[in-house]
Amino acid sequence: MPGKFNGWLIKFGDVTLPNSFLLADGWESTPNQRVEIDAYRDANILLHRETSPNFKTKLKLNIREMNLEERMAFDNAIGLATLPTTEKNQRRVRCTYWNDETLEYATGVFYMSDTTYTIHTLSEDEKDIEYNEFTLTLTEY
Repeated sequence: MPGKFNGWLIKFGDVTLPNSFLLADGWESTPNQRVEIDAYRDANILLHRETSPNFKTKLKLNIREMNLEERMAFDNAIGLATLPTTEKNQRRVRCTYWNDETLEYATGVFYMSDTTYTIHTLSEDEKDIEYNEFTLTLTEY
């Protein structure tokens, strides 16, 4: 039986990422990816696959444009700066996320890949930066 949806898609540690940071159509998930350990064809050319029982999920969060203050709030929600040095250097984060295959929440440890940020405008007078939308990609260990 599927679990209850609580209105949020992802938590970083115990901090829920507000849905308002996501663009419309901003959630992409490839849940429970199978990892093939071995595959071969027998004499009858039938395919035999050995698949790991440890499934992995990949998440893409398409994040809306935001100003500097909002970017700081976004970074605080992710909590990368507060992680121990090893986790911070490896961008290793523990996330609880909505699994779109099982229709329930799951928890895993993810690698946050390199993210490209582009600046839309700068304001010297207001001392502000407007960032364009960007994509945050998380791949489960």
